[in-house]
Amino acid sequence: MKRWLRNLLALVGAFACAATAHAEPETLIRGARVFDGTGAPARIRDVLVRGDRIVAVGRHIRVRDAEVVDANGLTLLPGLHDLHVHTPRVAFEGAEALADTHRPYLASGVTSINEYSVSGPMLAPIRAIVASGQADAPHMVLAIRLGVPHGHGTESEFTNSITTQVTTPAEARAAMKELLSSRPDVIKVFADGWRYARDADRPDMDLPTLKAIVDAAHARNIRVVTHTVTLAGAKRAARAGVDALVHGVGDARVDRELIGLMKKHRTAYVPTLVVYEPKQDRTLLAAEWSRLRPRDLERETERKAEPNAPIPEYESRRWQIMQDNVRLLRAGGIRIGVGTDTGIGGVYPGLAAQREIRLLTTLGFTPREALVAATSTSARIMGARDHGRIGRGQRADLVLVAGRPDEQIEDLYQVRRTWVSGRAVSFD
Repeated sequence: MKRWLRNLLALVGAFACAATAHAEPETLIRGARVFDGTGAPARIRDVLVRGDRIVAVGRHIRVRDAEVVDANGLTLLPGLHDLHVHTPRVAFEGAEALADTHRPYLASGVTSINEYSVSGPMLAPIRAIVASGQADAPHMVLAIRLGVPHGHGTESEFTNSITTQVTTPAEARAAMKELLSSRPDVIKVFADGWRYARDADRPDMDLPTLKAIVDAAHARNIRVVTHTVTLAGAKRAARAGVDALVHGVGDARVDRELIGLMKKHRTAYVPTLVVYEPKQDRTLLAAEWSRLRPRDLERETERKAEPNAPIPEYESRRWQIMQDNVRLLRAGGIRIGVGTDTGIGGVYPGLAAQREIRLLTTLGFTPREALVAATSTSARIMGARDHGRIGRGQRADLVLVAGRPDEQIEDLYQVRRTWVSGRAVSFD
């Protein structure tokens, strides 16, 4: 091929690429207080989104043909994470059901969730619904589940059917070889059988079996999180090299040994405080009441009409220990992320993540630190570096709220707009 023809074809290709890039929709969010997720103070900035990415952050950005959002007086945040949710099966029956179920997350600014009530055969159909673009939904990090026979996570017919059960390293390696073919985003292991001094304990997973699961997952660059609720279980999980404990330690206060193990293996902590907060005397904010779904509003109204039931001693003690452990782990330099166990009674989609963030501010976190936990730290816990912050090249998962949640955390409830991968989503 002659040189002039090659040059002409290259030039045509360049123009075609430029036209395609320019064809991507652009949104200019103008004049917002931008809290970028790093912990730095918010600054007045414009943010330009092209397609699914943030392409510029600065002052007085000028573009043609962009949708302009006037954010004067509002605060722009990275999308929030909930690293622990359980969604009813009905939500995955189609796009309409998925959108209806996930709408409360988007209304609360939650743009990424870790889904733990699915199994390998469910993953491809769920991804197909999302890929169709017919349902507004947060990004879903989809898990496969492992546990031990009769352990936690096997109690119902459904959960028993979706939890692969192993008791030896050899069984774990064989199971992981098969399970990884479904391309899970994360592995959830039910490794700890303590039942909170309330019910009979269930079996634990031993260290060699858990480590075999972790090694197989890490060989494929897949994160592993564990249901871990005891001090001994937390030490076992950290020794196995898990990436995060996704419940709070509630039987004893954490000690230097655990903190040392977690630092050594870079194990993070996702305490899911809202699921353990005693519900008997729980007080909801007006902003929470106003956003409850009808069935949840009925439940809370009925509860409020009844005299407060006494809080069992085991529950009160566990709650105090869990709060103390967040303080101790924060002081020890352990990364703390945000998860809720949404799907359990009284733990409501979206609202629970906002409440979890607010609870952190009662345990020594400043509002800025709590928002970092819910954004960039939670993203890093899952190994993601392309979202969780507001910066050039980051995925455009964004939340625009009224007020200054980085200074007054209650303002976080005032979500005005949410974008997932640069697309404004509906939650009305």
